[in-house]
Formats: sequence, C-alpha cells, structure tokens
Amino acid sequence: MNTAAPSRKKLLSLVLTLVFMLTCLPAALAVDLNVDAGFYFKQSRGGTCTLASAAMMLRRRAYFDGLTDWSTVTENSVRSTAWSNGLSHSFTYKEMQVGYGTLPSRKQEKVQTLITLLSQHPEGIVLYDRGQPHAVLLTDYTNGNFYCSDPAGNISSGRIPLENSSVSVNRSSCYWYVASDHNSIAAEADGLRLEGMSYPINVRAGKGMALTGTANAALGTTLTNVQVAVLDENDQTVFTAQAAPNTAIFSFKSLDSSIRFGELPAGNYTYMVVVTDSQGDNLCFTSDFTVSDGSASSGVYWSVKDTEGTKLLDSIQEVQDAFANATESTLGWFGGLFQ
Repeated sequence: MNTAAPSRKKLLSLVLTLVFMLTCLPAALAVDLNVDAGFYFKQSRGGTCTLASAAMMLRRRAYFDGLTDWSTVTENSVRSTAWSNGLSHSFTYKEMQVGYGTLPSRKQEKVQTLITLLSQHPEGIVLYDRGQPHAVLLTDYTNGNFYCSDPAGNISSGRIPLENSSVSVNRSSCYWYVASDHNSIAAEADGLRLEGMSYPINVRAGKGMALTGTANAALGTTLTNVQVAVLDENDQTVFTAQAAPNTAIFSFKSLDSSIRFGELPAGNYTYMVVVTDSQGDNLCFTSDFTVSDGSASSGVYWSVKDTEGTKLLDSIQEVQDAFANATESTLGWFGGLFQ
C-alpha cells in the first residue's frame, strides 16, 4: 500500500473538486407534470388567452428544470417580453426561448403532429383555435385523449380533457412551444464547467501551443476569477496568467499571450487551470505534459464529457482523508503562485 502523501498539485485538484462536486447536483429529477403543483390560472382580462397559456407553459417548464422560482412565472411577468398587441411569435423569458409553428390542414395530420410535439415538449404547447378565437395550454396526450388547461373564466380550472374546453383540434391552426431552454442545458452541463479547453500533451520545443476553449459559469452566476499556470517538475512557477471576467463565459484565448509554451526548454511540466464563480465554487484542472523534439500533441477537455472527472479528480477517499487538514496550507500555496 502506498502511504506517501499526495503531491500538492494532486491535493489541490482533489480539494477544489470536492467543493465543486458537492454543489453541482442535478437541477431537476424526473417529475410528473400532470400532477398539478400550482401550474394553472385564468387569464386576467379579455384577449390575453395566448399570453396566459404561454405563461402556464413556461411555469411548467421552469418547474421541470428545477427552478425554485417557477411559481413567479405569471401572465404579468411574461407580458413585458412576449406581448405586443398579441403574443409575439418569438420571445425569450428567463433563458427559455419560445417559438411559433403552424399545423397541417388535415385533422389526422394535426393529431399526429400534436402527439409528436407533446412527446418532445412535456411542458406542453400553446394551441390556438382561430375559429373562436381562443388559446389553451395543451398539456399531454394520455390514453388516447388530449388534455389541456383553458384560461377562460367560464371553463373548469386545472387540467381537463381538451373536449371540455372551448378549443378543438379540428379548428386549431397554430401553436407556440419552448424552442430552446438554457436552464435545461445548464442543468445537463453540471454548472461550472470547462468546454473545449485545449491542454498540452507534448509541446514541440520552440513551437508553442494556442489556448482555446471556454470556462462557463452555472446559470445565474458569473466567473469571478480564472487562473492559469505552468509549473516545472519541481513545482516551481514558470508562467502564470489571471483574469477577473465577471461574465458567464470566458475565452482562454485572451490569456494565450501570457502562457508562452514556445519558450519552455525540454522537460516535464504541469498545466493547471482554476476557475471560481460568484457563489465561491471552484473547479481545478491539472494535467502533466512534456516539451521535447517529438511531434506536438494536445488534448481538448470538456467537463460535461468527462463523466468520471478523470482530469479533475483522482480519489474521493484521498480527498476525504486530506481535506480537513490540507485546505488552508494548499490553497495558501496556490495563491502564492499568482502574487
């Protein structure tokens, strides 16, 4: 059994990654949107059925995404971005982009199109009947029947069969739907992350390597600090670069001129990246590389594709054993690299 203490490089990676892992839980687990958690309401005035239906759709989507403020999605809150003498064909609300589409003219084709749309959009779609004219939130297709929530005041509240609403499939002609959802993307990407970040494997002496890729903050946060360092085999700092972007995305290309790989003599090195967000969460990447006369080679790192955190984490147990007494000294050591 190897009882040697982990190197400071490894320990730093483990300590910071533990913090990252504890704070990056999935935003939403499987939920049943057909159980009314308070999704539905009536339109506040005449002529706003499309706006009210869209707000209910976005409320369900926000709930599905695990957003804790989903109940604050209302007709009035959506109005400022979605309404211009009618519901806009395209608008964005709380990172959710809504689009517009038309339905086929034949009823059989309409039915199949709606079934397909609902399978792709569990939050539902806004279905518009020009013959009334009126709109409802079409919520699901279950056991051969369409269900909806009708915002009209004279119709039953909650999720009801579409046949009990004032809209019919036969007369419906168009719909609104959630075309893209950054909340969902951020949840899938596990929050604070590195995307397409280049790192060296072997740098050909005198030739250098360009930095590419981005650091990305979790939804609702910003990147407060990005630090890059190259250490030699004795853990001595060779190059460092630092930025305080205060943005959601940071391009490593902006630090390229400070990390001069082409000036490194032949030898063994370590490449390190540490990013910190506005919530105080940290993510540390570390990888050894060489400089030689051999062929140049590099890798591209994606946090979302490295499901086991192989470039961020070596051993959970090692973190648990070392975390209590190593945090202060290790972080102090790393902080000294950038002074």
